Amino acid sequence: MVARLSLLLLALVCVLAAPAAAAPPPVGPDGAAFYQPPAELVPGPEGSIIWARPATGLADVPSAARTTLVLYRSQGVTGAPVAVSGTVVTPKGTPPEGGWPIAAWGHVTTGGGDVCGPSTILPGDPEQRRKLGDVAITRRLLANGIAVVRSDFEGINTPGPHPYLIGRSLARSTINMVRAGRALEPSFASRWLAVGHSEGGAASLWSGEFGPKLAPELELRGVAALTPPVTTRESIELGQLIPAKIPGLTGLNGLGALVLNGVGAAHPEVDALYRDGGLSAAALRLLPDLDSRCLTTLGRGDSWGGLVPARIAGPRLAELKRVVYPILDANNPANVDVGDLPIRIDAGDLDLITPSQTIINAVRGMRRRGVDVTLKRHPFSSHPSIVRDARPVADVTAWVTARLR
Repeated sequence: MVARLSLLLLALVCVLAAPAAAAPPPVGPDGAAFYQPPAELVPGPEGSIIWARPATGLADVPSAARTTLVLYRSQGVTGAPVAVSGTVVTPKGTPPEGGWPIAAWGHVTTGGGDVCGPSTILPGDPEQRRKLGDVAITRRLLANGIAVVRSDFEGINTPGPHPYLIGRSLARSTINMVRAGRALEPSFASRWLAVGHSEGGAASLWSGEFGPKLAPELELRGVAALTPPVTTRESIELGQLIPAKIPGLTGLNGLGALVLNGVGAAHPEVDALYRDGGLSAAALRLLPDLDSRCLTTLGRGDSWGGLVPARIAGPRLAELKRVVYPILDANNPANVDVGDLPIRIDAGDLDLITPSQTIINAVRGMRRRGVDVTLKRHPFSSHPSIVRDARPVADVTAWVTARLR
């Protein structure tokens, strides 16, 4: 009798001592209001969830158990608290011991406006092909028992500018997306890997540097980057030499404008220089487009695509280059310090945006610094097709899966 009573008392103590299950996050509003939280809700622990709701339409992944749209807290590029959106994709079935491992997907460049994030995709969207760029890889990861979290990145869909290709912003958005996924899904493990394409490849590489420092509670297993942008300075320099509009290449103006806007978002003094002779009057008139348009429409004739590349800069070009180029170098993902973390970089030999030779040169520099980096070239893949072509998709997901198991 005494023994039985002791057991009952022990069981009661264990129940009382056990932590309470985390309350589900508030349900967010429908439509665009989801991305515009009241200012008082934004401050809070990084990676905590402001609100969430089931993803619908093209943002939902049919092969997942569920896809959840989340608005979570992060630190912005200026150090202020910001809200960032993204989706959490949960595999079907029973999680393994320790929970579902996580792949944090970084998306290709889509633009910096309030409808440019992948979570806002709608039928007929001009950016549909880019916003759905992760579909093949996500499906394979889910089939391999890996959860996927997908950040829209700071300033895309949500208030504030998008600090395009600024390393610390991309890394925080990614790392805090992992935290948000784990806050939402108790079945998620602490081990994770960053993987992304183009701008998302830069986000992944910078996550390799900042992840262990900013989130020591998470176990980062590696980084996979497909066609990361390692030549932004050279691309801006080349644009200054093009004296006429070239059909088929007007979209490059939009990319260059996003690069300059990202630097200005991170460095207000540079933004002031843009407005005081750093950019031409024609370029200044188009700056608001960067907050309202996405990449495809930025390249049209009524926006940045209508400018002659050599006439984007203003009379203070020389000063602008002295200020901006060191910032671009400091945010070049080829210069990350990842310690002994394993890195995989994929390049397409038909890539005209980030030519494979530039990636080869970047990898050589990384190896000279002692970085453990694997380079995989795909002879028939272009910049956009590398996330759809069967061989790179299979290779990347196999590499990611091997390091998460």
